[in-house]
Amino acid sequence: MNRWSRTLDDLIEVETSPDLTLLAGQSRPGEYPTSKIQRGLVISQEGEELCEEGVGFGVPVLKFGDAAAFPGWSRSRVRKEGNMAFVETEYEMNLVSRLAVGGGLVQRDRLCRAKGKIDRLHRDHPSLRRTIEIGSALFRRALSVETRLVEADLFGRSRVRYAISERGEIDVRVRCWPKREGCTEMAVMNEQGAGSFDRYRDSEGLDLSGDEIGSWERTAADWAEFIDAEHDLSFKLLRTGGAELFYGREMRPGRLAWAGFAYVVPVPGRRDFEYRIELGRSP
Repeated sequence: MNRWSRTLDDLIEVETSPDLTLLAGQSRPGEYPTSKIQRGLVISQEGEELCEEGVGFGVPVLKFGDAAAFPGWSRSRVRKEGNMAFVETEYEMNLVSRLAVGGGLVQRDRLCRAKGKIDRLHRDHPSLRRTIEIGSALFRRALSVETRLVEADLFGRSRVRYAISERGEIDVRVRCWPKREGCTEMAVMNEQGAGSFDRYRDSEGLDLSGDEIGSWERTAADWAEFIDAEHDLSFKLLRTGGAELFYGREMRPGRLAWAGFAYVVPVPGRRDFEYRIELGRSP
């Protein structure tokens, strides 16, 4: 064992500086509806996790048309070579989103497919987002509707390798193996907590804070970053060929508290993807 890479039970800790640690292999807190989703790398500063509802860095999601499969099981291991730490995480994609009304799950496929279409409209058509959000809130309130993640048959597997340097550079390689036919996209999520990371900047000159950031915005910037001024931290992603890059931040008490990025990669044209995350200090 060494100072900056060790395993404690099922928790992996990789120290990139005396006050900054990356965590893997730890179960998520249960306070958010998305808590069943397995996490990737999580930022911790001086023992305080900064992830909140965010899923962490490098978490794959498989899309099958308007349906999505999330990782409900994971296993991580760590090894060290020279001044690098390598964390490898295996995921099983066995969680799906379902509507629940009055405490019971909605089993009708049409309603579930309709939800997927609405989610896609929200992503691809920014001008409709406000209308969709208002309509969704009224619908949920009137019918006591909520969204739940439930276990399903296996949709596929994924393996993510993180190569972590002492300088705070994280090279991520994601590979996926869909088990079912019809996989159209792989999204790779990179999220930390919205309460901490509340400022967005990119190479095109955008500088946004709080609710100005939006929930699902496409960018063609060469680089983009989220900033936590209180903890003097930032994480930056670079535009990578063969994938679209989205950014967003949402904060709703008890439901949402994430800020970060998603790469969206076409499948079956490509089932592996590589990119870099740069951890730094706030500008």
